Order: sequence, then structure tokens, then C-alpha cells
Amino acid sequence: MITHTPRRGLVLYLAGGVSRQLAVIIEASLLMMTMLTVLGSGYAEFGLSQAAVSLLPILFALPLGVLVDRVRRGTALAMIGWLGAGLLASLAAAIWLDAVTLPHVVLVAVGVGMLRVSGELAQDAYLPAAVERDRFVPVNAVLVIVGGLGSFGLAFQFGDSPGAIAVAVGFAALGFAASAWLFGLVRAPEELAPPRAGVWGEAVEGVRFTLAHPALRAIVVYLFGLTAMEGLIDDFATKPSLEVNGDFRIDPSWMAFAATSIGAVLAVLLRRRAGALRLAWVAVLVSQPFTLLVLAGMDWGLIPYVLGRAVPWAGAALAGVTLLSHRQAITPSRLLGRSGATLIIALVVAEVAGSFLEVLAEFLIGRQGPGDAGGWPVVVLATAGVLACAVPMSRVRQAELDTAPDGR
Repeated sequence: MITHTPRRGLVLYLAGGVSRQLAVIIEASLLMMTMLTVLGSGYAEFGLSQAAVSLLPILFALPLGVLVDRVRRGTALAMIGWLGAGLLASLAAAIWLDAVTLPHVVLVAVGVGMLRVSGELAQDAYLPAAVERDRFVPVNAVLVIVGGLGSFGLAFQFGDSPGAIAVAVGFAALGFAASAWLFGLVRAPEELAPPRAGVWGEAVEGVRFTLAHPALRAIVVYLFGLTAMEGLIDDFATKPSLEVNGDFRIDPSWMAFAATSIGAVLAVLLRRRAGALRLAWVAVLVSQPFTLLVLAGMDWGLIPYVLGRAVPWAGAALAGVTLLSHRQAITPSRLLGRSGATLIIALVVAEVAGSFLEVLAEFLIGRQGPGDAGGWPVVVLATAGVLACAVPMSRVRQAELDTAPDGR
């Protein structure tokens, strides 16, 4: 097999990841634009289609994780890219020729959704083979920063006319094709897959390993808590005017992107000075209490609000990049796909739990809208919940110190 130098493999992998990430960002909002603008579908049809597009990839996350652990990840990423490019190219052509239909849109959306999840799992699982260990954090940081561009709704920048939507779909198709070509050039050596034990047995093995491993379990618990509490904090936080001097307005999208980028950069700068779990735990401990500056009913002004939102976002990004890299470093190669699928399912469950908690909190305190006085207990408890969910990371870190005095 022809292999590349580590540096060339790093460049090719990173370029492929960025191309795929940009394609996913553009594609993410195309279903809504196509159905509502091109087809003129009603919101009921759109809602049912969106439910199918959202749920099916999640329901198949574990089988997709099993598949990723069975095959060569480089080959899988190339195939995923070409399939995604083909599906989106067919949709772009149909829109351009005014021949698009609802079944075609839904089929493409479901297919690309499945490819998006499998591509994320394969890309994360391929990184340890394609990139040297000390490059995990910088690579993941770049991909997180690029992913943050999704908050700007890149697809909408093309416009909402049929021609503009066709162009946007075409650009997404080109992104997938570029990722397929770039990943196909990496050619990193990979571990052979173990003997197969059936999809169900292999899926259970992956879930059991993830939840039984102390560090991986701590990562799942923290990310679960952060995801579940995020909606509560956002809904019950004071939202002051973001205008400065009446003529300049702070764009929340820019604020989120800047905070995420800062957190990712800090992860790169600080990774050598602390162990992964210690860095993540300290980031949570330092950043999340700033959320208390956005307490409901206490509009303290623009600066406290920006600090109360941006600092926790930056801390979450720092912890997220660090923990993702740590998971890739400590998980056996042929369990990475199933471990990632387990995490995806846990985060979906966390979103459902968070929605339930929001309804319960509104029922108990009877608030009428964001920022109403009386919502402060929810913000305090949600922030405390995030900190509590990070405690297992501290305990695992202490256990690591007991066995490895250098902390590495």
C-alpha cells in the first residue's frame, strides 16, 4: 500500500474534513428552502418530512457505527462523499429543470442525512489512523470552527429563488465530491476489523464499552448534562437589546461563532499544559458560572449578557474539542464508530430530556416569556446541573493522577 508522510496525510485529511463540513452546512437548510420555496409545500407536509429526515439517521446511528467499524474508513469516506455528491447533484438538476417532486426531495434529504451521520462517525474514527496523536486537538479545533459557520445559515446566503437554491445545492454537491477525492488520497494504514458477531451483538458491545469505560462515561455524562441544560438556560435567561449606541447591533450568530472559535483556539494553546480531562474540567468550572450574569428578570445590561453567553459557549467549545480528541485517543480503533454512535444517541436523548425539563419548569413557575422575574431559580439550577455533570471528569482525572504522576 502507498502511504503518505504524516504531514501530507494531515493536510489531506484536514482539507477533506473542511470540504465535507462546508457541504453539510450548506445542505442542512436546503430541505426547508426547497419544499417551501420551490415546491410551495405546506407546513404540515414539511413537518412530517422533517421528522422523517431527522429521526431516521438517529434510529440507524448504531448500525451505521457498526458498519463504520467493519470497513476501511478512508474508503467509506470516499464512497460517502461521492454518494452525497450524486444525490445532491440530482436534486440540483431537478430544481434547475423545474422537475423536482416531493418524493425526490424527501429521498435526497433522508439519504444525505444518513450519509451525514455515517460520514461524521467515519471521519472521527479515521483521524487516529490519518493524523499523529499530538495533532488531534488542532485538527478537531479547525473542524469545530468551520462547523460554527452553520450558525450564519450559509445556504440562505445564495438567495431563495429556484435558480439560487439549485446553485446552493450544486455547491454542496461539489463539497461532498471534493471531500471524497481528498479522503481518497490519504491512504493511511488501518487496523483490520475483528471477526463479525452480528449487528446487534456488535452494537451492544460498543454501547457497553462506552458506558463502562470511566473516562468515556464521564464524557457522555458531561455532554448529556450540557445539552439538556442548554435549552433551559437559553429560555429563562434575560435577553436585553443587543444594540450599541442605537446604530450598531451585536449579531447573536457572530457572538456564538466568535465564542466557539475562541474556545477551540484555547484548546489548542492549552492542551500541552494540562491533561485532557483536567483541562476540560477546569474550563467548565471557570466558564459556566458566567451564565449567572443572564439571570431571568435581572437585565444588567449588554456587557453582562454578552459575557454570560459568550464565556460559557467558549468554555463548552474548549471542553468539547478536548474531550473529542481524548475519546479518539483512548478508544480502540475498531470501537470508535460505535462509541461515536452511542454519544450521538445520548445527545438526542439529552435534547428530549431538556425539552421535558423546559415544559416542567414553565408549568411549575408559570412564567410567560423569556426574562420574566421568577425564572432565576431555573438558571441557577441548570448551571449547577452542568457543573455537577462535569464532576465525573474530575474524579477520573484524579484516578489518572494516582496511576500516572506526570498527568499525561
